[in-house]
Amino acid sequence: MSSTEFSPHEYFSRILSFWWVVLIATILGGAFGFLFFKQHPPLYEATATYFVTLDLNNFPTFGTREDLIQYNEDMALNTTEGALLSNEVLNNVVNQAKSEGIDLTVRALLDNYTIERKQDIWELRYRNPEPAKAQVITNIWAQQGYKEMLSWQKAGKAPEYVIFQPPSQVLTPQHPVVYGRNNLVLAGALIGFVIGIITSVLISRSKKLPSIVR
Repeated sequence: MSSTEFSPHEYFSRILSFWWVVLIATILGGAFGFLFFKQHPPLYEATATYFVTLDLNNFPTFGTREDLIQYNEDMALNTTEGALLSNEVLNNVVNQAKSEGIDLTVRALLDNYTIERKQDIWELRYRNPEPAKAQVITNIWAQQGYKEMLSWQKAGKAPEYVIFQPPSQVLTPQHPVVYGRNNLVLAGALIGFVIGIITSVLISRSKKLPSIVR
């Protein structure tokens, strides 16, 4: 057999010859994952859901170009996000959270939130290292946001034909969405395992081990 021909048997034999390299790299990778976990506490995400629709009976379509109807619908529905991110709502959330013993800033809100639209469903999500705080802050934000939506509608800043439903109940998250200990340790171990395999092959080649395949 040509010396340049790839042989799976020889390849794995080289790896097995330095199994301890693979083992050490895997252990070190898992340890690195654990250290990363200690430096980055897990984040829990609480979610509030809004059901926002349009009253099609009152939606203005007469005299409007067809290609603008969808645009007008989107602009009307997007007042949901606008109300949630208004300065008044953000400041009210911070103040109410502080009154409940939670130290919070507007920057912390904006650094850890997500607002996503899924057709008629809007989701407000907030992350925090403590699941109870994630639930409380999201609930405060959801309620303050809903009040602002109705206030905008009353003041004419949101169209009357937008139907804002109250937010859903915010549940306390049970599992972290990022930086979970087990996931980080497993990911580190897998990376270490791959590095160990590559290293063992390179070492075996540098030592010019004799080929097992004849």
